[in-house]
Amino acid sequence: MDIRTIRCTKSQSQLVIHTDAGCVATSWQVRGQEMLTLPVALADFVKSQKTGGIPLLYPYANRLRTDHFTAAGKAVDLSRDAKLKRDANGFPMHGLLIRWPEWIVTQSAPDELQASIVWGDHAQLFAAYPFAHTLRVRWKLGQGKNQNTNQIAGQIAGQGANERAGQGANQIADQNKPPQANPSADQSALASTLTVTTIIEADKGENVPVSFGWHPYLVLHDRANAQLQLPARRAVALAQNGLPISNDNSAPWLPTCTQSALAPLDDLFQLDMRGASGAERSNLVDELKSSTQVAQTVSPQNVQAFSEKSAPTSAIIAQQQRIEMKFLSGYSFMQIYSPVGANFVCFEPMTATISGLCDGAAVVKAGDTFTAVFEIRVF
Repeated sequence: MDIRTIRCTKSQSQLVIHTDAGCVATSWQVRGQEMLTLPVALADFVKSQKTGGIPLLYPYANRLRTDHFTAAGKAVDLSRDAKLKRDANGFPMHGLLIRWPEWIVTQSAPDELQASIVWGDHAQLFAAYPFAHTLRVRWKLGQGKNQNTNQIAGQIAGQGANERAGQGANQIADQNKPPQANPSADQSALASTLTVTTIIEADKGENVPVSFGWHPYLVLHDRANAQLQLPARRAVALAQNGLPISNDNSAPWLPTCTQSALAPLDDLFQLDMRGASGAERSNLVDELKSSTQVAQTVSPQNVQAFSEKSAPTSAIIAQQQRIEMKFLSGYSFMQIYSPVGANFVCFEPMTATISGLCDGAAVVKAGDTFTAVFEIRVF
């Protein structure tokens, strides 16, 4: 078993990655508190196809409507992978790397880990997904200063007041909950950060589709009193089987909002990448594929990147703590997943809509590189 741990003393955090089990992050501790959840015990988890922690969903996120399709001009037959993960309806689910063991792993610093796959070197992967390219992932721990310190401190303080008001009714139940974080003003102004960078290098002379995502299971304490912050977005209508009803999304844009975390969630949203003014940004590739009817080419100069301050941001606000998910570059869709009674919320960064790989995903042109970045911040 190959387990790597990276640490950042400044942010008092450490991340554990099982590099021989899909490079899934199984634990992220910040100031002694666990930020991730697993569905079963760790020993059973790494032997299963279950998702938990922070798994990479590659080359496609969520589900596909079929095993057989054409992408970037090539016929794809996923049924060639005998271990293909499927959902309850038999649709391909969560990609080909959930427990893939063969990564090239390097660690250049105590707070950073890098892993890569030269896709064409692996017959099993190439048979199912015949696109020669190099996939690279970097995990980096750090510390960042929040751009809206007063607002964050107020939200944390307000959440603490709400919880104290309900302490009497919840006293017995709270005895079994993990200890609450109680950050000082200085602590709440500084975030412990985990930045995950994913790179597709179309370095083998052919175009490569872009349709991957990640599935972070972020811990949710005291669900009844917790709140969720959602970025500007619009809903993508899904059928009961979890697939988009239409490729033409004309739903209205919804503003940033804060809502209770109590209700169950399993919804797909297109992120509003137009900027605060509502004006379209000139280097946007139609939200990296808002319409999946015609394949588009993605090149380094026309992928939207945001500053930390302006990036679309989701957040969990609970137990005097705030956990943010920032979509810094390359991600234009977000699935939110939190079933009834769950102790987690998933804000899933996605480079394409559900089944986008089947329905006409954007591609990285031969010789170019595509980079997507998300950052999780804990206050």
